[in-house]
Amino acid sequence: MANLKITAGENYNDYVGPAKEYDFMGASQFRLLCTLGLRSQHKLLDFGCGSLRAGRLFLPYLDEGCYYGVEPNKWLIEDAIKFQVGEDLLRIKKPCFSYNDQFSLAEFESDFDFILAQSVLTHTRTNLVSLCLQNFAQHLKPDGLIVATFMEGDTDMEGDGWEYPLCVTIRPATITKLAQDAGLVGISIPWFRPRQTWYVFAKNQDRLPKQTMFPYLHGVVLFDPMFETKE
Repeated sequence: MANLKITAGENYNDYVGPAKEYDFMGASQFRLLCTLGLRSQHKLLDFGCGSLRAGRLFLPYLDEGCYYGVEPNKWLIEDAIKFQVGEDLLRIKKPCFSYNDQFSLAEFESDFDFILAQSVLTHTRTNLVSLCLQNFAQHLKPDGLIVATFMEGDTDMEGDGWEYPLCVTIRPATITKLAQDAGLVGISIPWFRPRQTWYVFAKNQDRLPKQTMFPYLHGVVLFDPMFETKE
């Protein structure tokens, strides 16, 4: 997650994705995790939390000390606090933030009920996907869930490291293999996400959503031409 600084004057909304989708993408993540069972007492790690696009919704919902965010660009969180969240909410909810760029979770000294990585592993080649999943597995509770997006494709992008702002493709078979190497099982789910695919990972197969649950995992958006889907 290193070397992702941008020049002064660029907007924190634009940096984390299309500004016109800013509110929708945060709301979609919140809806998905609540559908998967997130409740106020659960500990959530928002990996690559950026400008708190989703965090500004999770923070009021979660109990004190339950929101954790990793983001190497400290200015994004600072701008989010200034323009979106406010200092009072931070004093009430006491979130924990890490600004490391090494994909490390060690400083939190905590295990998580949910780990969210939205539009992060879409910018990392397979060596960093592997590192992420290994670290996530180490800090995931036995009945916890990892929820992440990927850009599925017919090939894996060659090389190592980070690719930003471009997205990289990865084969579903590679995702499955890297998850298995980390001691995880995972499946893709049909939750609506423009351009990317949601995956859910767990330590136990029984914890994953079953096919019978998929009708409740569509995340369909109504009455918005920008997100129209063909049925």
